[in-house]
Amino acid sequence: MEVKVLYFAVLRDITEKNGETVKFTGKTTQELRVLLKNKYPKGAKYFDISRFAVNGEYYEGELKEGDVVAIIPPVSGG
Repeated sequence: MEVKVLYFAVLRDITEKNGETVKFTGKTTQELRVLLKNKYPKGAKYFDISRFAVNGEYYEGELKEGDVVAIIPPVSGG
């Protein structure tokens, strides 16, 4: 399967990318999370605590070919 992954905040800094197309054999956001943690070990803790938005809506579950997955880590501000 191939999905488009978008990175925000600290994950953008760690991956040094705004986004990328990811090919993987999994079917779920959890399997994608594991793949990305292995690919970017410095970001592992952030992938664990991030929310996933699939095609514009917060979602955890099964993915489909061509989905756009935004990975949004928690942010603080004032």
